[in-house]
Amino acid sequence: MDDNLERRPPFSPFRVILNCLTLVILLVTLGVGVVLAFVFINPSSAINPYPPPTLPPTLGPPTATNTPQIFLPTSWTSTASVTFTPTETETPTPPATLTPSATLGTITITPSGAPFGLQPGSPVAIPNIANNDQCSWMGVGGQVFDLNDFPIVGLAVRIDGTLAGQLVLIDTLTGSAPALGPAGYVFNLSDHPIASAGTLFVQLRDNAGIPLSDRIALSTFDTCDKNLVLVNWKQVR
Repeated sequence: MDDNLERRPPFSPFRVILNCLTLVILLVTLGVGVVLAFVFINPSSAINPYPPPTLPPTLGPPTATNTPQIFLPTSWTSTASVTFTPTETETPTPPATLTPSATLGTITITPSGAPFGLQPGSPVAIPNIANNDQCSWMGVGGQVFDLNDFPIVGLAVRIDGTLAGQLVLIDTLTGSAPALGPAGYVFNLSDHPIASAGTLFVQLRDNAGIPLSDRIALSTFDTCDKNLVLVNWKQVR
């Protein structure tokens, strides 16, 4: 009898069961690997218990009707008019010429429908009351009043022209010189009185620089009792 047959281990059911379990585990492992590979390739598959979130749909390019067009103006035109034109119901007033005074000479003013005009009695030359410099100073100043004679603060006043051959261009605000009143303004022109005739002009403006009055010609004097030219304004409409 063959010795190898005699040495073969006897049949054991436990060994068969163990081999079967090993085969099952091997097949399960292989199946899990196949499933993982499939999920990796297609994560949105129905067999994936944790699929990625669904992304919102991508918007297409905007059409011509969805894109508003904005056209900016190439230039700006101010709607404010420097000249005030009377309405059809108003009767135009002929130009008025002030009577020559002994101190200021002749000043001709053409009404333009501006909302502010000279207060009666203005302009007038008086001794310096704007500061304590007395005769070591010369200037122009005054106040502005509304329709009810209340002072108006914050309006612009401009003086321009020439004085003793020198160009003059100064802006100031009403209310900046309280020595002349609540709506007082003043222009410091010289450290001594200087005579001039119609070479300086004063005008009332708003904060945008639009004239609110006519451009008034002034005369100045070289004496200490007339070194302040007082120009008060009154709202007329």
